[in-house]
Amino acid sequence: MKKNVISTVFALVVLIAIGVACGGSSAECTGKVTYQGKTFEGKDKTAEKAKLNACNNYCRDADPQFDAMYRIWLDSPKGKAAGSPSKQESIFKDADLMKFVTETCANKCAASMDPEASCK
Repeated sequence: MKKNVISTVFALVVLIAIGVACGGSSAECTGKVTYQGKTFEGKDKTAEKAKLNACNNYCRDADPQFDAMYRIWLDSPKGKAAGSPSKQESIFKDADLMKFVTETCANKCAASMDPEASCK
């Protein structure tokens, strides 16, 4: 009986290991967009979303229009009330900045800057 229990446990461990190896991990895609020699990356399960995430990072860190919006917001009462956060943190403090980065700028980037993606 002890031998049967050990065999059953071993079989379950093998089956779980096979399941994790074959289907338990999802493909991960990396998106990239380059601006003025600097590459911005984003990751996701799909290539399209990885490209948009790369564009989000470009928008937040290097887009001139977002930079101008951020600086204006930073000097505004809303920016001062938020504690004058960094560009990266500001999008979590202000819905308009978040919307600009994730919708307006990211969609424009995806359409005009030719981001690329590769999936594993």
